[in-house]
Amino acid sequence: MRKFFVVSSVLVLFFSIQYAPAQIPEEKTSDPNRYLDSGSSEQLDLLRRYYQRQFSQQDKSSLRLGAELTNDPAKLVNQAQAALALEGPIDPVEYIVGPSDVLGITIGSVSPFTHISPVTPEGTLVIPTVGEVAVAGEALVNVKKNVRDAVRKKYTAGDIGVHLLSLRTFRVSVVGAVAAPGSYIVTPVDRVDRVVNLANLDANVKAANKNSTPATPPTFFATPESLPLPISLRNIKLYRASQDTTDVDLVRYYATGETRCNPFLRDGDVVFVPAENLSGNRVSIWGGVRKPGLLEFHAGDSLRTLLRIAQGPTALADLEHIEVARFLPDGRQVQILAVDLLSGQNGHAPDMRLQPNDRIFIRENPEMRRERMIYVFGAVARPGEYAIVHDQTMLSEIIERAGGFNPDASIAESKIIRRYRNPDELFKNPDYVRLLEVRLTDLKTEDREYFNYEMALKRGFVAADFAKLFTHHEKSADVEIWEGDEIYVPTRRKTINVFGQVINPGYVTFLEGMDHRYYLEKAGGFSKEADRGKVRILKRDTNAWLKPDDAILEPGDQIFVSRKISRPFSNYVVTGRDIIQTATGLATVVLLIIQVQK
Repeated sequence: MRKFFVVSSVLVLFFSIQYAPAQIPEEKTSDPNRYLDSGSSEQLDLLRRYYQRQFSQQDKSSLRLGAELTNDPAKLVNQAQAALALEGPIDPVEYIVGPSDVLGITIGSVSPFTHISPVTPEGTLVIPTVGEVAVAGEALVNVKKNVRDAVRKKYTAGDIGVHLLSLRTFRVSVVGAVAAPGSYIVTPVDRVDRVVNLANLDANVKAANKNSTPATPPTFFATPESLPLPISLRNIKLYRASQDTTDVDLVRYYATGETRCNPFLRDGDVVFVPAENLSGNRVSIWGGVRKPGLLEFHAGDSLRTLLRIAQGPTALADLEHIEVARFLPDGRQVQILAVDLLSGQNGHAPDMRLQPNDRIFIRENPEMRRERMIYVFGAVARPGEYAIVHDQTMLSEIIERAGGFNPDASIAESKIIRRYRNPDELFKNPDYVRLLEVRLTDLKTEDREYFNYEMALKRGFVAADFAKLFTHHEKSADVEIWEGDEIYVPTRRKTINVFGQVINPGYVTFLEGMDHRYYLEKAGGFSKEADRGKVRILKRDTNAWLKPDDAILEPGDQIFVSRKISRPFSNYVVTGRDIIQTATGLATVVLLIIQVQK
């Protein structure tokens, strides 16, 4: 017996040094969750797929212990270290002691000493000179007390310390719709999601584990699509050896960090993983949440629970007017339930228990969603975006906030561009809009042609006279600015554009007081095809066509010279013939009238 304890103590001391003191995390219900993000999606099942993906990516460094055990101490240590990755310190109240746990007992006396002992397969702790103490199935805090009491009977003086030095491994079974049902070796620091992941390892792992030294590392994790059936993450059952049954909801654990939804494993546990069942057994949440979508229903789901799983409401969510659409047993009728999560009005408590097939709709405040921004660009002191107040902000205010016009700004040419945004994609096609507007018209052919011409030139300009407002200071010319408007202030062009039938068409530098003849001369004068009687001035601000004597040239104006219209001699012959025929016809009519009157 003494030889057994010596050998056991040496082995335990070796492994306790190699593995480092093991600790188990304290159970919490509101740990920060590293799986949350702020994304959103338009796919109907993204919420469910999101958590499926998070599950499949958990703990990719995990090893399938028991299938790869080796006699190589270095490899064994590496495997054990991977298995004993801890979340935090052990909670003695939660940790359940079992066979193969290693405890160290320190007795302080005149000659203090430490005894290291594993828990025997029978569940007892054998302490030399003290005896056996039953510890299996007890919480660590109780084991510490019971061992101290037992040692105190032998050693009445000095301090007695009891410490957990190394953790045991044990087997649990995973059954149901997993890729590889069976028995798996785990540790007390493993939660249910890890062993479910181990049971969904790629089938290639089995083949790779048959070789002691595989050529390439196996692919440990299969994607959800490669599993035999989509597994349920929300309705896993954990059957304890004590005959207790615990519901496991991994989606809720990933979303909220509630560790009770993903408990630690114990000796003899059986984990049942059913196939996912969405047919008539789903709940969904839409609208003002960070990740809308649908999920498999879990007994006990509530409105607040689903809101947390959807990663919380958006900043614009209206939590006072939530609608829950509940299908009645006949599957055809729908009952609409109004819920106020902020005050519990309308006869409902601040939370609400859900039923299968409930659909939650959380609206967003449309006024808060609108940013009410406009954009100013061009020749102003401070171009950029500006916030406006609906029905209050005027053009003059925006220009003042933008620092006013630059010295070279062309005030008369400034524009307000207003774009109406229609969710119908067809309205982006100008031909569709034109056809829609003339569908019921009684316009004649000539009027239709002119309408089409004007529609082609139509732009979203606001009828605003910048010159009257800012140059002549007429307040009546001020206009209201709408959300999404763009204010464009061009730079004044200090040139006159001469084009048409001139020798050298192009821009000529503006010179104050000079008339159109000066600019025509600078452009090389008339060409031989020019129609000198058809010179027109195009005004920069109004696009009006004026005769030279009716216009005062300003920077940015244009001068257009038309060309002579040359017709072949045959055109004159035809015209003369038509005139003669018309005159002959008229003479005949006159003669007939005279004859009738006689």
